[in-house]
Amino acid sequence: MTWRLQLRGLYAGVSFAVAMAVAGSVLATPSQATEDARFGVNRVNLAWLSAPEREKVLDLMVKSGVVAVRLSLTRPIDQSIDAIRVAHEKGLAILLEISLNNAAFYPQGTKPRSGLGRIWDMYRLSDISPDQFRSVVGDALRKIDALKIPLVAVEPGNEINWGAYNGDLEVKPKAKSKTARVLKDLDNLTVVEQGAAKYVQLAAVVREELKTTKYSANAKVISAGLSDIPFADADRRGIDSVDLTIFTNLLREHGLDKVVDGYGIHIYPGSNGTPKTRADHISQALSICRSEPDGKPCWITEWGFSNTSTTCPANDGSRELLVETARNRFEELMGTGRVAAAYYFDWDAKGYGVWRCGGLSPAGKAAVVAP
Repeated sequence: MTWRLQLRGLYAGVSFAVAMAVAGSVLATPSQATEDARFGVNRVNLAWLSAPEREKVLDLMVKSGVVAVRLSLTRPIDQSIDAIRVAHEKGLAILLEISLNNAAFYPQGTKPRSGLGRIWDMYRLSDISPDQFRSVVGDALRKIDALKIPLVAVEPGNEINWGAYNGDLEVKPKAKSKTARVLKDLDNLTVVEQGAAKYVQLAAVVREELKTTKYSANAKVISAGLSDIPFADADRRGIDSVDLTIFTNLLREHGLDKVVDGYGIHIYPGSNGTPKTRADHISQALSICRSEPDGKPCWITEWGFSNTSTTCPANDGSRELLVETARNRFEELMGTGRVAAAYYFDWDAKGYGVWRCGGLSPAGKAAVVAP
């Protein structure tokens, strides 16, 4: 998620088979999910719900035709693992995002960067301990493996190219301040580069730990889904961000391509503007995506459109058309191998959610249910 801070704040945070030599097939799924599992939905931080609430959310997904879900590994870890267990038992293919805002990943006494009251406090990526990360994540993956659960993919981190999820990026003293546009604009570029190098180490740890499992040894490792936040919005909040293409290339300079199978990308084209504006937004966000062996495909781990209407039945026709257009474009790129999967944001969050009025809204069906 990008500038949808309230949504993420309310929540917090099997391999890809290519048939016909391109990504036009479906992701392998753990049980009865036989439809197109390249398209899924987000429901992060289920660990914050009670066990019956977690079960209900996942049950409604399955009954609505959802076959793939992006879940998060957040504290409390055991509750996160229980959500993964329930999702697997219901036949959902699982992409697991690992929240990096976990004190257990950092040396004792490490303090997060202050959000200055405008955003939550966030740990600096440059402060993370790969060894402590390995200890916690390795233990969690072993527990998941003991439950005989095959993960589709693991995505360490979320939107690490802007200050909401990477404490190395600055929160300006005041909102409505001009923020960085490119790396050289950063006041602390050296620290940001150190954090990028640390991140690549984390991705390597995930790959190594997955290889020790029985059921997820072939799971894909996906780099953290990067934000497409507009600079105007970053300026309004006074929080530094780095263009997702530039930040991906920074990670690549530190060896990213050696340890990941795909690039995580977030795309929010916006409901306003012209069709061309939205199409250009998508094309720019996905400009780094390549088919094998020329590069790495993109995993769109978040995408969506807001609908603030609260009427029932759901007034979702306009958003449905926007979703259909975006999904069609994603399918085209899947056909060339440039995009591997797309997970809609979000299941039931205010604004972006697709569970409305006791059912899956028209936009939700267009986003995650096979035509």
